Amino acid sequence: MVCIHGQGVLITGDAGIGKSSLALELIAEGHQLVADDVIEVSSSDNQLYGHCPNMLKGLLNSRELGTIDVEKLFGVSATVESAPLQYIVELNETPLPSKLEGQQQTTSLMHQSLPSIRLNPHSAASVASRLLTWLKMQHQADANQELRRRQAAQMQT
Repeated sequence: MVCIHGQGVLITGDAGIGKSSLALELIAEGHQLVADDVIEVSSSDNQLYGHCPNMLKGLLNSRELGTIDVEKLFGVSATVESAPLQYIVELNETPLPSKLEGQQQTTSLMHQSLPSIRLNPHSAASVASRLLTWLKMQHQADANQELRRRQAAQMQT
């Protein structure tokens, strides 16, 4: 789990698919590690929070690099003890159907519905850039509505 601009993002997927690599890329870009591999989730006032067990605090395991002490390599600000869990990204190699409006979905966790997205780790654009773009899209007007408005206006002329 990482923290991006104060928002917790849980990264899920099969073993070896690139969850820790995505977290490392995001940390290198200035975001924060909450937890790698084992995440404790709690709930308070209808908000989920992700925490790292003390034994694993600040550690990230990469198949290529081994265990990384994130605080020592990137500084104390590269980790955070907990974060509000607000989004889920699933890394999955299964091809997605091509849809103009993208993949809008939610995932249920501890009886709460969280916005989620499934990303293929082998697409041309980096997983990190697609995730960061999707997170920005969650806070803006729906571009699909704008496209439909433009199409309707074009048909009227």
